[in-house]
Amino acid sequence: MFKQHLEVFRRLLFISYLCCVALSFQAALYMESNLVIFGTTFAPFDNLMVAALVIWGIVLWNQKSCYLFRSRSKLEVMRSITSGSLKAAGLYIVYLFFIDFSFQSKLQIGAFVVLNTLALNSLQLSLLYILEYYRRRGFNYQTVLVVGRGKKAKDFVDKTFKNAQWGYKVTGFVDWKSMDDKELWSYRDIPRIGSLDDLPELIKTRQVDWVVFTAENGELKLIEPAVDICQEMGTRVVVLADFFPARYSRKRLEEFFEFPSLLFDNAPSRKYEYLFKKIFDRIGAAVGIILASPIMFFAALAIKFSSNGPILFKQERLGLNGKKFIMYKFRTMVQNAEKLKPLLEKQNEMDGPVFKIKNDPRTTPLGRFLRKASIDELPQLFNVLKGDMSMVGPRPPLSNEVKQYDPWQRRRLSMKPGITCLWQINGRNKIGFKKWMELDLQYIDNWSLWLDTKILAGTIPSVLTRKGAG
Repeated sequence: MFKQHLEVFRRLLFISYLCCVALSFQAALYMESNLVIFGTTFAPFDNLMVAALVIWGIVLWNQKSCYLFRSRSKLEVMRSITSGSLKAAGLYIVYLFFIDFSFQSKLQIGAFVVLNTLALNSLQLSLLYILEYYRRRGFNYQTVLVVGRGKKAKDFVDKTFKNAQWGYKVTGFVDWKSMDDKELWSYRDIPRIGSLDDLPELIKTRQVDWVVFTAENGELKLIEPAVDICQEMGTRVVVLADFFPARYSRKRLEEFFEFPSLLFDNAPSRKYEYLFKKIFDRIGAAVGIILASPIMFFAALAIKFSSNGPILFKQERLGLNGKKFIMYKFRTMVQNAEKLKPLLEKQNEMDGPVFKIKNDPRTTPLGRFLRKASIDELPQLFNVLKGDMSMVGPRPPLSNEVKQYDPWQRRRLSMKPGITCLWQINGRNKIGFKKWMELDLQYIDNWSLWLDTKILAGTIPSVLTRKGAG
């Protein structure tokens, strides 16, 4: 598993390790007290358990291999945790020797070491099996485009098939050069879907979590502009070759499928803050749904009895890295609004690939009020609860809008979309499309929990004053 993911779970795993140590200690104490041992007595366990927690904690915290799961075999996982546990056991025995606990039951100490090692291995293997179970069934996987057609590219694909539990799915090959249709090819049922010139369009129209460049000798010069494009469009890049400068992404050395790699990542580098953001999103959405439920109830009744059509308007939008999801809003327009849209294209008041009319004739009288008060956005709290959206983030675009983006604008999809963002508190429909995109990228590049807090605080007066709503 990549280091950025490891850091998110490391503290939680570390706490679990300490729980195993404490429970094993208590189990050994229980076993000792329920066995008839000739002449055996033993001292209170308070100080000994504290010492065990400290020693195992120091060793396991610094045993980094204990936190690797995604690209390792079961034997490697067991070897790492067993090695850490035995190192700690050795230090613990040395500690007992120096404080002269010779009267302590040897059976009790031996039972603790054995039980603790078994408990730690059981924890590791259980977690590994859970991860493998879901990844083999197509859950929690990330999509990969492989640029290349040589041995290195095929070796990489072979590893993804052999290790489905790692959670990566190759969806296509991108060739270095343009080719005739007659020369189309595939490997292990993964087709060649284009050339290097087609890469920007492929990223626009597909869900792409990673682009992996498998450069052979003489091909390094070809990929530098493509790497630059991927960074500009907000797609994570792995180069199984040379080093390249990072313009927009954060660059770090990693191993990707055991290949030495240079990784370009647009995701926030504040790992624990980002984990807290995810937790806050779910809690905030749940609380918001409870508090807003009376408003949503009466809004739903009003929509139902004021016009024909469904209460909710459901529309396919693009989320993180172009992942498609269904976004919910209260319906504010007539039932056939989407069919009428082509007739109103000439009245569009927004520049760029978005459609907005201040006094849209398709909007119902009730819908105008719901929009002005931003009540129509409340069902998106369920999108946040589901994990498709965040409380704060760039607004989720339509697929046909993204197809018309300039490459640098696509980078706004490198962070999970939200209900509100800088655009909402800086004028909304009163600002142009380019400025809107720049504000979204400004948010991504400067993201912090404090910035989210300021945006949420600024959204409240923006909604109350109906600033830029329409």
